Amino acid sequence: MKLLDYIFILRPTLFFPVWTVFLAGYHANTKFSPEVTHPNNPVLALFLFTLMMGAAFIYNQLVDIETDAKNQKLFFIADGIISKKNAKIEGLILTVLPIILAFVMDWKLGCIFLVTLLFTGVFYNLKPFSWKDKPVLGIFTNLGGGWSVAACGWISAGTSNYLFVLHALPYGVGLVAVFLLTTLPDIPGDKESGKITFGVRYGQKLTTYWAVVFELAAVLFAFYLKDYIILIPALAALPLFLIAAIRQRMEDVLRTIKFTVLFASLAVCVKYPVYFLVILINFYFSKWYYRKRFDLEYPKFAA
Repeated sequence: MKLLDYIFILRPTLFFPVWTVFLAGYHANTKFSPEVTHPNNPVLALFLFTLMMGAAFIYNQLVDIETDAKNQKLFFIADGIISKKNAKIEGLILTVLPIILAFVMDWKLGCIFLVTLLFTGVFYNLKPFSWKDKPVLGIFTNLGGGWSVAACGWISAGTSNYLFVLHALPYGVGLVAVFLLTTLPDIPGDKESGKITFGVRYGQKLTTYWAVVFELAAVLFAFYLKDYIILIPALAALPLFLIAAIRQRMEDVLRTIKFTVLFASLAVCVKYPVYFLVILINFYFSKWYYRKRFDLEYPKFAA
């Protein structure tokens, strides 16, 4: 079980939105790109990308040890289950190796891996940036992160054009909508730690209002681009954002976060049914691990 700690410090339950946006970007290439001139191995690309994103999640835990302890959110490093030294070594290996192999596959893929790492790992987490702790820059880094994940999926399909610059945009905008809501449960611990997130700066009411604005923008972008794999789940999630903004209850906020990811994942499953099996394996393996290792009921859909 202790060896599995080194897998779950990567936070595999957060792979759901990563995989979903990556595969949606891949599908967008196959639908909107006029030709595929340099096909890559998308399964290998997704595997390498998953490892690199796991490293970014380790960096997040390393810089948020104090806040995570106060928010009772994460405990692998905060409670000393995995030492900071071992976490840093694992993060370094899972950063360098996937990027090198991505460049071996395709220089464009390697470049977009680097861009994603900058947004999700460096700008988001590390000092002197730590943009996740700043109201406007937190929006910018999540916009860039969501955009670059979709772009990675697009480029993994192989193409010589740059249509991904536009087609990845609704995914970045949609991620910002969810990100704004995720700042709300952490307000007490963030305030105590001196972090000025969007939720801390503007409060729950205004944050939920802006989340609705970004979710609506994602719907409009997807409609304009005729990208139904994001349009349909974004439309399905929009009422949840509105309910969270109207009722101002934390359970509605948490429900909106979880079901927005679920709706998007199910839309991708329609195109790639085997992905549903991957989701089930991840979900129930994680559930078994957290119950067996820590006597926790996680993950779960209850708010």
